Amino acid sequence: MKQPIYPSLLAMTLILAACGGGGGSGEAPATTSTASGVQQVAMAAESAPAASSATVSPAGATSTSTATASPTQSTTETSGTTTSPVQQPVSTPTPVQTTPVTAPATPEVIEYYGDSTVWGYRTNTGGQVSVPAPAAFAAALPNPSAYVVRNEGVSGTTACELLNGTDGRHPRWSEQMAASKARYVFVNHGINDQWKMDLNTYKGCLRSLAQTAKQYGKQMIFETPNPTRDDVSVMANAMKEVAAQENLPVVDQYTYLRQYLNGQSVFSIVPDGLHPTDAVYILKGKYAAGVFASLFIK
Repeated sequence: MKQPIYPSLLAMTLILAACGGGGGSGEAPATTSTASGVQQVAMAAESAPAASSATVSPAGATSTSTATASPTQSTTETSGTTTSPVQQPVSTPTPVQTTPVTAPATPEVIEYYGDSTVWGYRTNTGGQVSVPAPAAFAAALPNPSAYVVRNEGVSGTTACELLNGTDGRHPRWSEQMAASKARYVFVNHGINDQWKMDLNTYKGCLRSLAQTAKQYGKQMIFETPNPTRDDVSVMANAMKEVAAQENLPVVDQYTYLRQYLNGQSVFSIVPDGLHPTDAVYILKGKYAAGVFASLFIK
């Protein structure tokens, strides 16, 4: 007579079979219960969380992970074990190659002397125009940054007043030249001179201005007056005569603007009979720059 198989024995056999064939899945449950009430904890490899946190298992065990590593090292945590920080290689910056910058040469100084038509008196209304001829001259030079142009014009003055230091702004010409840093010196006088002195006195003062400037190493450049309501051709010709005697260059504004007029009234360029329009001041400056560049800029 066969013995009956008791339910308790069958259950025990099934449980033992189950315990002997441990599962092959990647993630096993954290706990497994048996019929006898015994609990077994399955150890599973898990990566540590990025931030510090606590995980509580159903059995009440608590594990704590480590905080995130600093940027220069990495920390690896496996199954609750923390490895030593791994030092990341630090690259050494490559030195930057620099090219020495040569300091620019000192700009050459150009001084522009004359009357109100050099200073830039505004025709009819008075005051100074925004761009006097010396300023237009400076802007029109081929390399403007290589020069410093100084407007030394004084309204109502003459060549002899400049020579004698009586123009109200400058000392005697010899003192002015001794102190001046200019390499080039322009002189434009003739309009007021026509009213205040005879021709020979005018030429004598021009000659003294030129010779004194030479003594102090300056390159003198004469500039004839612009056309006016009066005939200043006599003054322009006298200036060119002295320039030829002293071997000086001349910017002949009188002849240039006469040709520019081409038969028009002189009042179209000097509305008050003496002083140029804003546009003609700029025209004068550009013409002078062209002559200067042709003579002294290679």
